[in-house]
This record gives sequence, structure tokens and C-alpha cells, in this order.
Amino acid sequence: MAYQHKLTPQDIAIRAHDITVCLERSSVSSFDELVNLGMAVRLAIHLRGVPAVPYELLRDVAVHLLNFSTGAVRPVVELLAEAEFVRLDTQGRTIKTVIPDIPFYQDLFSTLGKLLSDKKFSEPEQLTLSLVHQLAGSPILADHAYNLGAEKNLVDKIINIGTNASFIVKKRARGKSVLISPTYFPENTQAYADLVSTGGSQRVKKILDLLRSNQGWPLKLLLKKQEIAGVSLDNDDLTVIQMFAKEGFIPPPAIETTHSGTNHFIFGPRPGLTQLPPYKRPIYEAAMSLVAAVRQGQLLPSRYAIHSPLALLRSFKNKGFIKANTEALEQYKKVAASRVGRLEITTDGWAKLVLIDSVENIEAVNMALELVSGSETSVVPDENIIIALRTGEHYVESLIGRKSILQDTVIPLDEESQALIDNFLLRAS
Repeated sequence: MAYQHKLTPQDIAIRAHDITVCLERSSVSSFDELVNLGMAVRLAIHLRGVPAVPYELLRDVAVHLLNFSTGAVRPVVELLAEAEFVRLDTQGRTIKTVIPDIPFYQDLFSTLGKLLSDKKFSEPEQLTLSLVHQLAGSPILADHAYNLGAEKNLVDKIINIGTNASFIVKKRARGKSVLISPTYFPENTQAYADLVSTGGSQRVKKILDLLRSNQGWPLKLLLKKQEIAGVSLDNDDLTVIQMFAKEGFIPPPAIETTHSGTNHFIFGPRPGLTQLPPYKRPIYEAAMSLVAAVRQGQLLPSRYAIHSPLALLRSFKNKGFIKANTEALEQYKKVAASRVGRLEITTDGWAKLVLIDSVENIEAVNMALELVSGSETSVVPDENIIIALRTGEHYVESLIGRKSILQDTVIPLDEESQALIDNFLLRAS
């Protein structure tokens, strides 16, 4: 049964990447093409923009830093060559050098997804991709996993594999089991389980989709108008939003102005394919403050509304300032406190926000642009791995240290599969 028929090639590649990252060095006997695709995406992301790499160096990086098994490296490199993402300098059967030519992310995902989907996934792989894709949108009640059209024992098997391999988290809330993607909802999984068990999977998905598309919407305004960006909300929707705004989720930043009082701005889960490292949390919080300030000017202005938050943020990034206005002192106070920008007084009551030029602040503005546009953050490669591929053997050795022998783990079989193997061994003896 073709469960992945609802997924685009790009979706397939993204979900395979999610699963493979969570697997780390673990092996699942039911997965073959899925893991090859995930590893190909992962390696391609780190090869983008890198010059020619000696194959032995690439192999060491893949095994020790990207958690590939030794036997997987060559097939994955050859898969990238088949996709025309790399050229191989060979001598007989030996690969001497890998010469990357990796496209932008969207083409990367769609090309590899198309290439592997043409090779056909097994039924367990198809079901896994479909389930993980659904969980990327919203946590779901575990019972809803049986609606994908697979037999119950196969669904149970995939859920068991997912929880053991850490690409699915299973929580209990109000007597119900809830499935959660730790990739897209890495924090406060119990709070999400409580939310889904109370509000229902479909309603929570509706709210999450709305919040992702309209990050930083004023909470008081949406409760008053009972809508977000023209989409009507009923009382049950509002209850879910109010639950989402409480402790346990992303704390809504607040802005206080003399003309509209104190307003909290609600954000959905951070758009992206990877968990935010702890050291980048302040950057993301600064980005949310910037989005909240722009939403204040768009939706709760004193006099003149911001017509295009996206255009304003792009101008802020390109020009390095937001032109002076009478509302800037109150509107951008939190942005100045986060040190993304500084407020410069121009005339009596007028001020402009000037971008403080630093790598962290540019990243915060880019995050703010992604939040306002509702786009998914591109997968961010590990900076250490990029340096290792560019710098060479000595840097790789410093990262690997003395740990030269790595041990793989195997996800245990379910009872039914183990019984089949036992029967086979008994017949063979």
C-alpha cells in the first residue's frame, strides 16, 4: 500500500532525514532505502559549498561525526553521485576524491526524494514516513495512527520502533496515549500531550498551523475578534489557544504602550528541521521580540500601521535601520534591551531603531524573517563538521580524539518478528 502517495519527494527526503538523525548509530532491520536517503540528505547538507574532499577524510567524518556505519559510506556517496550532487575521482574501484556540487536546500531535498521514491520503499518504510510526516504537523492521539490504512500489528510495530529509536515520543495524558515528534516539538512534550488529549488532534493541528503562519499574533486581539488573520475561531479553538499561551509552552513576549496597554504576542513551535541548540536560545528570543514589535506596529498602532512586516524586516536587515517614527521608543524597547538594535533619538518624541551589526544579530533578524514569512528554517549543518571537511585530517582527529572504534546498536524486534526468526532457526537446526 502506497502510504507516501500524499507526500511530495521533498517531504519524503525531509522525513527520512529527521528519522536518520534520531537513529544516530542504531539500526532497524525494517529500514533500508529510508536510511540510505536520510544519510544521503545529511551528508549532502554538510558537503554544500565544500571544495574537493579526499574520500578517506570524508569517510572518517561520516563515521565518527555523522554516525554512519562504515559500510554505509560508499553506497551513500555513490547515491549522491547518481543524483549528480558529487563527482567521483576514482582509480579502479577505489574512490580517491569526492568533488561536491550540492544545490540549494529545496532542490537537494526534492531531487534525492524523487530518486529514492522511484526505487520503492518497503511497506514499513512507507508507513513510517507517513506517520512521521503527520507528527511534524502536530502531535496526535495514538489511536489516530491506525487511520493511515495499515494493519494494526504494523502500526504497533512502527510505533514501537519509533519510541525505541527516539523519533517518536509516546506520552500518557488524561488516560490517552499521545504520539509526538521530538524533532518538531522537542520541548515540553508532556504539555503537548495534555493539550492534544484535551483539545483533540485535529483542533490542535488547526491552531498550530495558524500560529505557524501568523507568528507573533497579539493574544488579546485574537481573543477579542475571535480570529487570526481572517480565520474564524470558535470557543473551543480559543480555549486551546489560551492553554497554549500558558506555562509549559513558549512564553509570549509582551509589549507595553501608552495607547494600547500591555499586549502579549503568541508564537507557535519554532519552524525548522532541527532542535534549537541551547546557546542559540537568546538569539531566538531576540527574534521573537523583534517580531512582536513589528506585529505591534502592524496590528495595534497608535496612528500609522505597518503595512508589510516582511518588507520592514528585510529593509532593517539590508539598510541597518528602521526609519524614525513617534512610536519607536515604546514599540522597540524590548528589541533594544535584547541588544539587537539601539534606539537613537532624532527629534522630540521621534526615534529610529539601528541594527547593531554582529553575527548573532543578523541571525536574529533572519529568524524573525522566517517567523513572519511562516517558512520552515533550513537544516543548519554542524559548523564543526564543515570545518573538518574544509580543514582536513588534523582537525578531524581533534574532534574524534582517541575514540576510533564505535559500537552500533540494533533496535530490538517486536514479539511477532522475533517469533518468526525463532521458528526459522528451529526449522534449520
